Amino acid sequence: MLLNDKIRKAFEDDLLLLVHHHADVDSIASAIGLNSIFENSTICASDGISSHGQKIANTLDIKIREKPPESWDGTVIALDSPNPEHCGPLPTAKQIVVIDHHTRIEGWPKGTEIIHQPQRTSTAEIILEVIKELKKKLTETCATALLSGIYTDTGQFRHANRETFTAASDLAQAGADPQKVINILDSERPMIQKTTFLKAAQRMKWMQEEKWLIAQSIVGSFESGSARLLIVLGADISLVASGNKKGEMRLSTRASNRIVSKGFNLTTILEEIANMNGGSAGGHPGAAGYNGKGDPEAISGIARQKCIDAIRQLP
Repeated sequence: MLLNDKIRKAFEDDLLLLVHHHADVDSIASAIGLNSIFENSTICASDGISSHGQKIANTLDIKIREKPPESWDGTVIALDSPNPEHCGPLPTAKQIVVIDHHTRIEGWPKGTEIIHQPQRTSTAEIILEVIKELKKKLTETCATALLSGIYTDTGQFRHANRETFTAASDLAQAGADPQKVINILDSERPMIQKTTFLKAAQRMKWMQEEKWLIAQSIVGSFESGSARLLIVLGADISLVASGNKKGEMRLSTRASNRIVSKGFNLTTILEEIANMNGGSAGGHPGAAGYNGKGDPEAISGIARQKCIDAIRQLP
């Protein structure tokens, strides 16, 4: 059982569904899944939504609040966020509930109720179990959203396990059309995204460490998509950073299945950077992100060296 009596009671209040900064599909899909079931809920994205996350929201005609209130007279549910910095600013509320599948969860206020399932491949999978335990009926919108979250966070099922496919089957039976999900997420990219990807490839610097290839690039936006692109092009590890005039920067990283299977873990590396430089980090062994302050090239360089050190410790 995932839910205790306190969490069940919290779902009876007005819900503020808080997604993490630059919300990916898993985060926004988890929020949409709950929003389609609970009429007393509002989705809030305080620091933007990824392009694919926006596609899902637009297709399913979901309204999203951009700025969280300072206080919420009900329950705040933080989704796919291992720490408050990932989704802040955090409103004061009657109750805070965290639902997440990342390896480490920390920093939440005292009294926070946490549903932590690191064995799950996506937060969307956990949301499906929460809905089942609350004995709510899955809607087609909910099923479609959750399937899209699972599809993307498992790398199109490349990182899936037996439980993942069971969840996907349940969602398909509830009305989700797998082909529709694929069509939404693989539809024509906007021109700015395509040119950013080409610039990421053009600016790429790469090196070889033992039998592994590390690629770095700097872009103005679409860091995660650019990082995925460099893996497709042949890198085993990709590091793509961006920055703004305020001194804020974001680093998105990816690793191939081949090196992850040897024990390589990007989350550990970025958490070390967060501990050293401040900011926040989170993700999975093969896909992780860092948000903080500093020079994008310098932080990316630190990450590259830590990747080299980690490679030298692989079996």
